[in-house]
Order: sequence, then structure tokens, then C-alpha cells
Amino acid sequence: MKTLLTLLACALMSGCAAELVSADDKLIVVKARPSKLEDARDIAETQCQRRGLHARLTTRPASDQYGFDCVR
Repeated sequence: MKTLLTLLACALMSGCAAELVSADDKLIVVKARPSKLEDARDIAETQCQRRGLHARLTTRPASDQYGFDCVR
């Protein structure tokens, strides 16, 4: 029973996490709930830092997605 509850809790929590949808030279898209915007920004920042840049929120491709540009 305890294992079932643990699995259920993990499944529910994973649906709330921010996740990288796509990343290219022009745009980084992260899927996240509005309450997880800071997590989305952290994911984008990590992607941009690989190029020595910083993430800037620029668009919302969908209601549950955030688009970031990498800037100096």
C-alpha cells in the first residue's frame, strides 16, 4: 500500500514540473504552469549559459509554454 501511494505521489508531482520543450539558436521553449515560471526561467537560463548568455522571457507560444531568448 505504501509503495502504491509513493508511486501515485510521484506521478502527480511529475505533471507539475517544468520541462524543456525545445531549444535552438533563436528560441528556448519550456512547458510549465504559471506557478512554476521561476522553474521555467531556471531551465532556460541553464540552456543560455551554455552559450555564455542569459535567458529573457519573450513569448508564450501556448498557455502552458514560455519562450525565452538568450541575450548578453
